[in-house]
Amino acid sequence: MAAVISLKGIDQAIADLDYQNENTLKYGLVHAIRRHYEDESSIVSIQDIDAEELVKVLWHTGDDPEIIKSKRKNLSSIKSSVNADLKRLYKDEKNPEGITIGRSNIFVMSNQAKDKILASFKGGATGDAIEILGQIDEALSAIKEILSSPDALADAVSSDGPTELEELRSTVQWLAKRLDIRGLEAGLLVQVSEDEQGPEVVEDDVEIVEEVLAEEEEEPEQLEEAEEIDEDEIEEVLEEVGLDDALEEAEEDLDEAEVEEDFEEVEAEEGLEEAEADEVPAEDELTEEVEEVGEGDALEDVEVIEDLDEGQYTGGADVEVEHGLQEMGLPVGSFGEEFSEGDDGTRKNELLAEAFDGYLGTMERFHNQYLLISEGEYVVGAKAPKKDEQPERRVRLAPFYMGKFPVTNALFEIFVEKTGYRTSAEKLGYATVYYGRLHKKVDEKTGSVRYTFNAAIRCETVHGACWYQPLGPGSTLYDKRNHPVVQVSFEDAMAFAAWTGKRLPTENEWEAAARTADGRVFPWGNEMKSKSCNIEESSVADTTVVDKYIEFGNDFGIVDAIGNVLEWTMDTCESPSRVKNSSTYHIVKGGSWISGNDIRLFGRFKWNVESPSNILGFRCVAI
Repeated sequence: MAAVISLKGIDQAIADLDYQNENTLKYGLVHAIRRHYEDESSIVSIQDIDAEELVKVLWHTGDDPEIIKSKRKNLSSIKSSVNADLKRLYKDEKNPEGITIGRSNIFVMSNQAKDKILASFKGGATGDAIEILGQIDEALSAIKEILSSPDALADAVSSDGPTELEELRSTVQWLAKRLDIRGLEAGLLVQVSEDEQGPEVVEDDVEIVEEVLAEEEEEPEQLEEAEEIDEDEIEEVLEEVGLDDALEEAEEDLDEAEVEEDFEEVEAEEGLEEAEADEVPAEDELTEEVEEVGEGDALEDVEVIEDLDEGQYTGGADVEVEHGLQEMGLPVGSFGEEFSEGDDGTRKNELLAEAFDGYLGTMERFHNQYLLISEGEYVVGAKAPKKDEQPERRVRLAPFYMGKFPVTNALFEIFVEKTGYRTSAEKLGYATVYYGRLHKKVDEKTGSVRYTFNAAIRCETVHGACWYQPLGPGSTLYDKRNHPVVQVSFEDAMAFAAWTGKRLPTENEWEAAARTADGRVFPWGNEMKSKSCNIEESSVADTTVVDKYIEFGNDFGIVDAIGNVLEWTMDTCESPSRVKNSSTYHIVKGGSWISGNDIRLFGRFKWNVESPSNILGFRCVAI
């Protein structure tokens, strides 16, 4: 018996998902599916939405079959993420009909909602109704047992006398007649031949059944009896008995595992090409590299610091959430109602952080870890400072918590979806894109990777570049959910931090957390290690997942503090001497994937707060 959902329930679930940014994939998916429902009759008439159609809508692939194929696994991942959000809403009683996206890419009722309805029937059932419900329970138990164990399925297809599957078929037929479920008898998991003794096993694409069929290859007599029936009939029965969602979740988990496996294979191929590539020469300073290009004002956003004095930090450790929200015009969303005037700033921060954590899945929680940096004295600065460095000194800091990793694309996407926030690059319509001397290009059709070498690092202003297309139109975050978010201005980083109940670190906090109490110049020690971080000589030529170099984290557990992306701090500084405008500049730390192997944790750069870039991200701190 198909569970009933309504357009009102679908629309309420979509509204409560609160996906406000039309450019995100999750927003695109739910609305692409919703457009197929013209009226209430569509809920019954629409049985399937083609996955290829959804891929074309979300990624604008055209009709190229190879690109469409490559995106199908990512579609499964996006659908799984949306369903996780819908399940959380149902748990919070904000998705009363239990709306979820089924394996056929249509809106259906979740297993949790079906179970709740069945439980309510049981509570008021008497007489004949109890008998029917008992038969339903028996059928469900039998199906779950058979599908959960290859041995059980092997026993069920035994040709000796009446089988469990024959009995199950009889039970379902009886239920179909009693409950008037049309078409149920035609769509059984098992079809018993009228003129043969044994049952015929239906072959499905569910992994468990594949394993059983693989085992049966050793028994030719049984395998020869197998006959395949329409896959749509199988899915119909699974939905009738309430197993469709469970099997879909298992399939989605498998898809996600295959995506990770594919990604690891690509990295392995890159590693082989890296070994064959010529050694990349390193320049002494980032500014000397970019000045060779002669890009003029476009390159004034970053400059090595000269003679920066202490005491120029203006933000302070006591920046409050309200200030960050109000100054940047950030929508507070549902959190504004949680606080009374008597709440102090610390409590507000805790509530914001807890609320944000509630939106996260397992992987997002892993990348949203915060580690305690103990109170004490820490070494900052260089023993023999160059023009871009401060002299070594000791600073005393109160205890604080530092993000284990830089903020990822996945975490930033949640913030954007829940608030509708538009980044500086999106409002401006352009951003800065840097190109290293080693340039990697991936052929979307074949997946092959090609490397080219440029004479020097260069950058240019690219219209359409922003956080979700970091290199400009045509670029995406495919396979980059766990890479650090880039193309975020200082304002964008502050907005995210404020909404999650945190803030950006001061330079002293950042350096203390990265160098630990030992005052190391690298997270792991005082000597450079090969392949320990994502810099130019690593030959990656782009960002990497934030936990790629987790084994090279420091004693506090801080990871990715050097290389990959530069990171914003709260400290302001004077603008570079050659800059004539009145823009505000802040300290950024840590180096990036275009940095040479001369980068150190005490290195410091000036960066225009209004200039997002594909080599710049951030991490947060909490008190």
